[in-house]
Amino acid sequence: MTEYLRYTVILLILVILQKTLIWLLAVTNYEITPDIVMIGLVYVGIRKGKLVSSSGGFLFGLIIDLFSFSFLGLSALSKCAGGFVSGYFNNENKIERFTHTYIFIFIVLLCSFINNLIYFTIYFQGTNLSFLEILIRYIIPTSVYTAVFSVLPVIFTRKKVSFR
Repeated sequence: MTEYLRYTVILLILVILQKTLIWLLAVTNYEITPDIVMIGLVYVGIRKGKLVSSSGGFLFGLIIDLFSFSFLGLSALSKCAGGFVSGYFNNENKIERFTHTYIFIFIVLLCSFINNLIYFTIYFQGTNLSFLEILIRYIIPTSVYTAVFSVLPVIFTRKKVSFR
């Protein structure tokens, strides 16, 4: 139970940082920023599985939506899907390998891509942007930037992991 409380507190801190300070890391005119909440959800998904990470994705996505004052439920939906996908990498024998090596970056890239695909496709519905423009301007850059940013937790938590 204390482990779930710890994950909850960490994800709440990440939500607060995402909504207050992450704009300092914005790149280009399109306001591309890393999604640090998604990085945290991927970590939880690898550790605890699909149910916990998708529930956490929905809850913390809803909190983000409440702070954003637009499209209530959109972040909840997209983070729920990204968290669910991260839960597929929950394997008791490979948790350390997935979280403490560079495999984590590729998992974050995949989950972030799914999260951003859902989010930006719905967010820009009804605008003059084509799907290809949305993909090139928003989905891919945000996913890659989030994956690049996920190098930091790997570096700081890196342990020597045996590859069985």
